[in-house]
Amino acid sequence: MRQYLPAAHLEQARPREGDDDGLRVAGIKLFVDGALGSRTAWLLEPYEGSEDRGVAALRPEALRATLAAAEAAGVPCAIHAIGDRAVREVLLALEAAARARRAGAPAPRHRIEHLQLLHREDLPRLARAGAILSMQPIHATSDLELALRHWGPRRSELAYPWRSVLASGATLCFGSDAPVESLSVLAGLHAAVTRRRPDGSPGPEGFVPAQRLDLREALAAYTLGAALATGEADRRGTLARGKLGDAVVLSRDPFAVPPEELLALEVDATVCEGRLVYERASAR
Repeated sequence: MRQYLPAAHLEQARPREGDDDGLRVAGIKLFVDGALGSRTAWLLEPYEGSEDRGVAALRPEALRATLAAAEAAGVPCAIHAIGDRAVREVLLALEAAARARRAGAPAPRHRIEHLQLLHREDLPRLARAGAILSMQPIHATSDLELALRHWGPRRSELAYPWRSVLASGATLCFGSDAPVESLSVLAGLHAAVTRRRPDGSPGPEGFVPAQRLDLREALAAYTLGAALATGEADRRGTLARGKLGDAVVLSRDPFAVPPEELLALEVDATVCEGRLVYERASAR
């Protein structure tokens, strides 16, 4: 398990030899804005029907100073940014940190957490910033009505923009945002490939269908993308000789079922580091 500390505990987040492999401090967590539902996500343009642009929880100068301190300490940052203004400021700060980094110095694995709204002008910055984009597919289907209400159809074309992230060449990582959302990876996969809720809404094409992924891309974000985000791609994230051997056995081949049936799959067994840690009774 990887835990992120508040920025005030930067010193305690420094990498140390002999850190426990089961529970390890992975970096510091920063919050640049709020959330969509409370209309505190920081936007470039006002919310629909309002003059409000959300909340800057961390001003750009403070963000850059914290990133510089983290870089000096070799500590990765997980940076919460939901609105398009927050995302832009994080990308600009990451670009500045990369320019200031001395030649040959290792780049910490910084992450942008959530990135729920993106401005088209910032697409070229995604790969250039070098951050891993950590997103949660279930947010798109949970929040689709709020996104359309508060951001409108035009901006929502780049809401939860997974396809655009991959097309930019940036690294995409998927997770659950539990306990805010469901822990189920199968629910996340269903959301990623259909952009629909379990009841089929908002319709056959889903919410902003241009941003859907195929199953292989979504699985890669949950597995290899997650391993890249934690710096463990040399031993996790894929099944290969010399790696730890994390795997699940599903009740059916997910590539052989229609996307809407992914939710009906069950986990028959779970293997962690080569050891069987769970087996469904009816699958024995």
